[in-house]
Amino acid sequence: MNARRPRARFAPGLYAAAVFCALAVTLAPHALAVDITDVGIVDQAALGNLKPFQDAQAQFAQARTQLNAQFQAAIKGKSQADQQKIFNDFNNRMASRQQQIFGGLLSRVQVAIASVAANKGLSVVVDKQIVVFGGQDITKDVIALFGSPGVLVPPVNTPPPGEIGYVDQSQIDALPSVKKANAAFMQARQTLGAQLQQQLGGKPQAQQRQIVSQFNQQLAGEQKKDLQPVIDSTQKAIADVARKKNLMLVIDAADRVYGGTDVTSDVVGELK
Repeated sequence: MNARRPRARFAPGLYAAAVFCALAVTLAPHALAVDITDVGIVDQAALGNLKPFQDAQAQFAQARTQLNAQFQAAIKGKSQADQQKIFNDFNNRMASRQQQIFGGLLSRVQVAIASVAANKGLSVVVDKQIVVFGGQDITKDVIALFGSPGVLVPPVNTPPPGEIGYVDQSQIDALPSVKKANAAFMQARQTLGAQLQQQLGGKPQAQQRQIVSQFNQQLAGEQKKDLQPVIDSTQKAIADVARKKNLMLVIDAADRVYGGTDVTSDVVGELK
């Protein structure tokens, strides 16, 4: 399952000692508002609330706490270079532990989704969060099959071709042009943030509000200057690919649960 976005998913994100925040380029519509009979909907938040996943979450939280304590002890007194090596090692250990805890559950629920989708003739299953109207909600069927006894066998047939495509935004974000745009915006934001802190010092509250308002306006201007050209070119590339492949809709891969047409390589090709 996709776990890229910070929203309700089956497994938590990998533990990290530090988080780097970068503004990502929006590639897909926020909501699916088309009534398509071969589109399935699954509530991943509801699946994540099932007892097996809740138990796994608790187990993972305990493992994360233990590894974090070990990490803090391991980096004590070490050089920055050694700390980075230790961090990488612990990050890999955390990822491995996460896979051990969640791997079997994720595989079983994925087979359950695929089986229900195959039985209903669905070409794609998407996250309920992006759906406003239409589609078939298969959440209850998936939960029932997931909780049934015995081993689940994946369906023999693959999803039939559909009119919904998806794009892996992480691959778009890795393009030099997008990385350059994000870096430029991050630098501008850091510079403006430093200026903001200096300007706020000792000022009355009313003046501080005015300074913050000016900061937000400047930041919006930098965002438009640095990111908007990349956003526009990316959306155009997606639209061009969708027309060529006769797709009705292209969504973010993070909202795709099963099936669909992967057009990431096509979009990347258009952008290069």
